[in-house]
Amino acid sequence: MNLSELQNNAVEHGFTHNFVCTDTGVQRDGDGPVYPVSDLRIVHSRSVDTGTDPGDDATIYMIEAKDGSKGTLIVPASFYADPGKAKIIDQLLNRH
Repeated sequence: MNLSELQNNAVEHGFTHNFVCTDTGVQRDGDGPVYPVSDLRIVHSRSVDTGTDPGDDATIYMIEAKDGSKGTLIVPASFYADPGKAKIIDQLLNRH
């Protein structure tokens, strides 16, 4: 599956929001509430490796907040990853 197909699959499973990282946590849809890491859990993740351009590789994280909001956070692979996103994902992964 490519990233677009994974996003569509996530939406079909109720992960309809887009999460973005901020300095204080993860924000829903760019203007919604900001959740601290302690209010989030990774439900599932899937990586995409196109095998051609490393810049196209990414991982999609399906995340659920304590209030029931479900959405995705996409993190580019390797050295293309935003340090803020990488830090948030590391914190989420270390919670489990």
